[in-house]
Amino acid sequence: MPTKIVLAGEGGQGVQSVAKIIAIAAQKSNKYSSYLPGFGVEQRGGVSLAYLQISSHPIPYPQFEKADIVVCFCSRAVSTVKKFIQKNSLFIYDDSAIDNKSLEKIKSDVTEYLAIPAQKLGREKFTSKVANIILLGGIVAHLKEINFQEFENSILEEFASKIEKKPEIKDLNLGALKAGLEIAEKFDKSKHLFEGVTPPEIKTAFSKDKISWTRFPEYCKGCGLCIIKCPVQALKFSNEIGFLGLPMPEVDIQKCIGCKKCMQICPDGAIKVEINP
Repeated sequence: MPTKIVLAGEGGQGVQSVAKIIAIAAQKSNKYSSYLPGFGVEQRGGVSLAYLQISSHPIPYPQFEKADIVVCFCSRAVSTVKKFIQKNSLFIYDDSAIDNKSLEKIKSDVTEYLAIPAQKLGREKFTSKVANIILLGGIVAHLKEINFQEFENSILEEFASKIEKKPEIKDLNLGALKAGLEIAEKFDKSKHLFEGVTPPEIKTAFSKDKISWTRFPEYCKGCGLCIIKCPVQALKFSNEIGFLGLPMPEVDIQKCIGCKKCMQICPDGAIKVEINP
């Protein structure tokens, strides 16, 4: 029987890259593999799905209804993957990014789980951009039939153009893979409750005189275009983390002149500036 894996996260979290890396590593380990991406509005911040199957025999159809391994990158993806969970499915999740309220929706369905603080570890030891590779390390721990070296080779192949420009990306990604693998191999469910994080309260509204500036964390990707565009340097990155694990901008409302250029340049409608009468 094929090993069936479904991965889900926000557009931009590298879900599809992880899926491709696994599929290629399986093929290079003389296994059959199928990979079916689920594209839609995820590139604008929705949920991105990837269907994977790995087998010693040909795979007749790439999609499936239930999965052996369910990998969840973010809170918003939890409801999406609920339908794939069956008895004894392994639920792998980022317990530094997924909140307790979301996990409550599937608590009665999950019996086997692996919690990896991917975003937290990425920020502290590597970079937030390798959180997906840290989660990949957790998946690798449960795919013993695939040669570990092939996972490393597939990572280098997937990010070859980036590594050529910035060679340090190689060590960051390979280090992240091994860090996730180590956490998975040492994970003891009896000592780790099925829980996530309590979301911090995020300040979203700033105002002075007739100017009000509002940020919508559920849409902000942390691209920084608003910071670049601001003519008076009233914007900077804050310590608050958005849904993709990247810092969000905040405004120094005393500097803000209400020009609305940040709102106009934002590709996701994550900022609203109003001039009140």
